[in-house]
Amino acid sequence: MIELTEKEKRFLKRVNTITHVPWSNKVTAADAKGKPMRIARATFARLRDDGIIIRSTSDLTSNTYVINSAPVTPQVAEVQEAS
Repeated sequence: MIELTEKEKRFLKRVNTITHVPWSNKVTAADAKGKPMRIARATFARLRDDGIIIRSTSDLTSNTYVINSAPVTPQVAEVQEAS
């Protein structure tokens, strides 16, 4: 089962978009107002691999990710309802 830390829950409640630049391995995020947010590459990789965040389009060249609208676990559903 996927367990989220309190920090990850707060991040997922606020985040609007996440951008991954593969050639520099840099990850940036922004909230709905455009304010930058921090996320570690390891956290980004885990959230992506767990299916919590997904590409915003079906285009494989897209580097923009959003929160998966289909909740993966009850804990993720709880975060989505709060945001």
